[in-house]
Parts: sequence; structure tokens; C-alpha cells
Amino acid sequence: YSGAASATGYSGAASATGDSGTASATGDSGAASATGDSGAASAGVNGIARAGKYGCIAIAWWNEKEKRQEMRCARVGNGESDLLKPDVWYQLNAAGEFVEYA
Repeated sequence: YSGAASATGYSGAASATGDSGTASATGDSGAASATGDSGAASAGVNGIARAGKYGCIAIAWWNEKEKRQEMRCARVGNGESDLLKPDVWYQLNAAGEFVEYA
């Protein structure tokens, strides 16, 4: 409950499994997972992230048009709303939009 996990190197992985936990993978191509309810997960450029019900996901991406890194954040719902789905891995596409990780 309310734990935190962090990975800072390239392709690192961080996972927080209790409610209200926070996971952060700040290096490029990392993976962050906060699977408890109301958690937050953030990942660097080309990273993937997932969060449980009522959580939040933040992922960095390279905005080619502006030639800079930017951050995108989105709320996770309970699976019955138009918000992101809980416990599903997401990445950002070239336009900076959340898409399910394949």
C-alpha cells in the first residue's frame, strides 16, 4: 500500500503492486506498472506503462514536428468508461496518442 518503485536506466522496469502505489521508469524504452487501484505509472520515451482502476499513466514521447520531448498523461477508469482500461499496457504512437501496447 502506497509503495514506490523506480528504475532509471535504459530499458528498466519498475512495478508497484499495492493500492495508491507509484512506479516510474525514467530511462528510454522502460516499463512502469502500478497495478493496485489509484496508482500512478510513468515511463520515458518509447516506454510502456499500465495502471490499475482509477489510476494515472504518463509517458514521454518525441514530438518530431517540434523537435522536443513531451509528456502525455491520461486517467485510467474502471473498465466501464471512455478512460484508459485498467491493467492494460499502453504506449504512445507517433502523434503522442495512447494506444494499447501490442
